[in-house]
Amino acid sequence: MKTKSLILNLFFLLIVLMVIIATITGIEWLHYSSMPLVMIWIAANFIITGKPVPNRWMVITAFFFSWLGDILLMFGSKNEMFFFAGVGGFFLSQVTYILAFSRFNLSPGKGFLIKKPILTLPYLAYVAIIYGILYPHLEGIMKPVVALYALSLMGMSAAALNRKGLMDPGNFRILFSGTIFFMISDSILAINKFAVAIPQQGLLVLTTYMLAQYMIMTGLLSRTIDNRQ
Repeated sequence: MKTKSLILNLFFLLIVLMVIIATITGIEWLHYSSMPLVMIWIAANFIITGKPVPNRWMVITAFFFSWLGDILLMFGSKNEMFFFAGVGGFFLSQVTYILAFSRFNLSPGKGFLIKKPILTLPYLAYVAIIYGILYPHLEGIMKPVVALYALSLMGMSAAALNRKGLMDPGNFRILFSGTIFFMISDSILAINKFAVAIPQQGLLVLTTYMLAQYMIMTGLLSRTIDNRQ
């Protein structure tokens, strides 16, 4: 089992290196051939390594929408419609992650944020700051669209935080950290797209994004406290 896990993870490392090299060098064919493999590997590893527990399809669906977002965003520089379509894919991914975190393999009892709703305030403050940076640069329909996406991103991470105490502590930290990296990745992407250019934004966005998806997948492979798996 350890050997299979090692081989799978080495293959993922190879994919990550290909994406990074493509981003640094600007080799389009390498980027187009390696980027779609990220979420394919994430989903495949989740299916191969995990157990067929109830509601697992929600997680796989979230992976699919993320993969769709990856594909569409690759062509965002060619046509802006692809960029916005890709963002739509990720919005669906966030919504599905929220459902998955809320229903997938939970132990009985109230969630962490339900018991301590005041801890949603840091999320609201973060969204307010990022949206405040972006707002002067947004026009028309983009103002509510960006606000809605920001709320979905916040909701995804908050849903992960709500799992605290309902799953293995170590895997909770991995899952929750993954959602934070997801927020960082999308924040960099949005600020660079709408507000101000960020040096090496492509590398920053992709490395934090790939780390985020890997950590979310890994966190969801854990057993919950009541071992219902």
